[in-house]
Amino acid sequence: MTSIPSACAHRAWLEVAKNISSCSDKDLLTVMSYNILCQTLIKRSRYPYASKGSLKWKTRKETLFKELKHWDTDIVCLQEMGINYWNEDFDCFLVANGYRSRFFFNTFKSHGVSVSWKRSKFHIVDELHVSMDGSAEVCGESLNTQNIALVIVLRKGSETRCLDAQDEESGARNCAEALGKAPGVIISNTHLYWLPGGCYERLQQQIVLLRGVKEMQEKYPDFAVISCGDFNTTPDDAGYDLLTKPRPVRLNEWQLDNLLPRTIEDDDEEDDPGSKAGKSTAASTAVGSNNKGAGSKSYASVTASPFDEDCARAKRAKLEEQERKLEEQAKMDAERVQRLVSTIQRDYKPLESCYGAYTDIDDSYRTEQWHGEPKFTNYTDWKGTLDYIFFAPGPEISLRDVVSLPDEKRLKPGLPNDAFPSDHVSLLARFGI
Repeated sequence: MTSIPSACAHRAWLEVAKNISSCSDKDLLTVMSYNILCQTLIKRSRYPYASKGSLKWKTRKETLFKELKHWDTDIVCLQEMGINYWNEDFDCFLVANGYRSRFFFNTFKSHGVSVSWKRSKFHIVDELHVSMDGSAEVCGESLNTQNIALVIVLRKGSETRCLDAQDEESGARNCAEALGKAPGVIISNTHLYWLPGGCYERLQQQIVLLRGVKEMQEKYPDFAVISCGDFNTTPDDAGYDLLTKPRPVRLNEWQLDNLLPRTIEDDDEEDDPGSKAGKSTAASTAVGSNNKGAGSKSYASVTASPFDEDCARAKRAKLEEQERKLEEQAKMDAERVQRLVSTIQRDYKPLESCYGAYTDIDDSYRTEQWHGEPKFTNYTDWKGTLDYIFFAPGPEISLRDVVSLPDEKRLKPGLPNDAFPSDHVSLLARFGI
């Protein structure tokens, strides 16, 4: 008898359906979302509490494989999938375990995202690679990040049923005729911008993602929609509310301030998945600030000598011009934010989070910071919720169960450890479609 992997021990399916009878006449679909922690991002300084073995790829790989094999979900969405590790390890493992896959990455990064599905249950009918870089535009602005998303359209029905015909053309025709009315699912997977102060960039990316999903929805209007990923967004952020709350969404002052564009560093491979000490260097945040550092001098700090009134006058004029520019920038930044907020509310319907009411069934994960979502899915020196499985409510789909999260004492002092191979925990949901 196969033993249960340590990462899966004491985790079980928990019923969350409000009306279980609504799922009874539907086919069941299980989905996993998991940021597996790219090996190239691991540095000892980021995980000083971790054992030497728990950071080695050979150990982590085997632990990840055991976890994936144990849950054996119909669809697997992985983030931070290392390019070399996909080619050398994961693709072969997934094929051997009955999956077909798609893998997508930005050439400026060493990792990407993958979507895999059981070929005995689904066949692919469409796909969309979503780039969140300078080629993408939102509200007239080009994005300055390097993130991506993958949107895959699947239809129920074994892949082999589509290949029974004598040739590819007639096989596709027979497949369409035989399975044309079978239920389907539009599944997306993403990993949004990591910098904690990049709420504005993440909101841009959310719109690009939703635009891609909507494009597929318009082609396949009767398909269920599921959106997985590491959104690098906590449940108290504006981005979460704009994804999940009924329209119109009322954002508080703190959320709006965090949405103001920041001056960010290039989005390179120095991602720190556990760091939440974001920089706040927006010109707009300097207005009204009490800080007395560079760029925030008050008039009182300029003292003109009787012999240098012209110099003092010039300094005052310069400060007045700087303040005017800052006020103009603050106004423009607020307008940019409002355009994004208006766009996402006008053009996209809210999604529902599978773990959005998790604390109702597991009060050990309650937190004063937010309601419903668990207090963490990422557990390092910083602890909080960044990962989600969302779905579009409708007659095509109903949420039935989620897998419980690990007891916190098994995660201390931080992840990864010998049992859990990533700094994130996996999320799993079961739907009726």
